[in-house]
Amino acid sequence: MSEIRKNPPDSVNTFEQQQMYMTLYDDITENGVLLQYHDRHGLGELAVIMCEMNTLRADLRENGESIKVQGDRNKVTKKNPARDALEKIRPHQIRLMKEFKMTPNSRGKQVGVVESQGKTDDGWGDV
Repeated sequence: MSEIRKNPPDSVNTFEQQQMYMTLYDDITENGVLLQYHDRHGLGELAVIMCEMNTLRADLRENGESIKVQGDRNKVTKKNPARDALEKIRPHQIRLMKEFKMTPNSRGKQVGVVESQGKTDDGWGDV
C-alpha cells in the first residue's frame, strides 16, 4: 500500500473522511496521475469537502430547500443555509478535482489510434 494512501493528513479525522480519502486516492492513481507525498494535503482537503457536501445534501433532502424558523412575531420561511454552504464549497471542490485530473477537461484530449480488443475479421475478405 502506498505511503500516501495510508498516511492521510490530520485534517482527515473521521472514518467517513478516511474512506473518501482512500477512494479518491485509488481513483486518481488508477487514472495514471502520479502523486507526491505532499499532495496528500490537497487530497485530504478534497476528501473533507466531499464528505461535507454529502452532509449538506443529506440536510437538503431531509429538510428541503426552505425551513421555517421563529421570527420576532411569527414563523418565517427562510432558505435552508445548507444550500448556501454547498454553493460556497462547490468551486473549491471543482478546483481540487481539476488539480488531480478528475474532470474530463483537466485530462485533456487524447488523439491517437484506438486498437481493437477483439478479432475483427468478419469474413468479407474471403468474398
